[in-house]
Amino acid sequence: MSIEQVVEVLRQTELFAELGEPVLLDLAGRLPVRGYARGQTVFAQEELGDRLFVVAAGAVRLVVRSRHGEELEVIRRVPPAIFGELAVLDGGPRSTSAEAVEPTTLIVVARVELIRLLHADARVSDGLLRWLGGLVRRSTEHLTDQVFLSLEERVAGKLLELAGGPAGRSRRLRASGVTQTQLATMVGGARQSVNVALQRLERRGFIRLGGRTIEILQPDELRRRAGR
Repeated sequence: MSIEQVVEVLRQTELFAELGEPVLLDLAGRLPVRGYARGQTVFAQEELGDRLFVVAAGAVRLVVRSRHGEELEVIRRVPPAIFGELAVLDGGPRSTSAEAVEPTTLIVVARVELIRLLHADARVSDGLLRWLGGLVRRSTEHLTDQVFLSLEERVAGKLLELAGGPAGRSRRLRASGVTQTQLATMVGGARQSVNVALQRLERRGFIRLGGRTIEILQPDELRRRAGR
């Protein structure tokens, strides 16, 4: 990636959006960009974290594994999402593992670089506070969804989250994306039940199933179904 391309990605994030062009250019020149193959580990659960990541291309899944080898996929991150932030902020161990879902490009922000920016530019502090507020809000919404929404409503919300993009546009979950088993772990349901929910959404014309690809035909209807 060129420095200009890195700047464009950073500009789309809540954390760095308010920085001026000279600051972004200087920052982009300092940050390494790394590529990951499909299935490659970005970081492992319990390892100490000293950097966060911005997704420039591709997708990353965050996974929690038990001591017995059981796996729960928590969320997926697509451009221009940031992940790995909590361990960077408190210096503690990673709460999840991160793995590339497909060929993925990440911009790496070391903790020392983030601290330097926080001291140098108050706009980064403002962005960090807004970003952390959004993180807490999304965590609360996720907990509320698990308690109050039906399985079909949770599936609708998760599809919107995975597909991303502005309202009113169709979005495809690529063939290298989510299986029904993985989707089931994300929404807290059985695979068979998730399959039934997907078929109901398809019959209503909200989505179209095609092999391992899910096309969102009516994002606004899915949004209403999910209570968003």
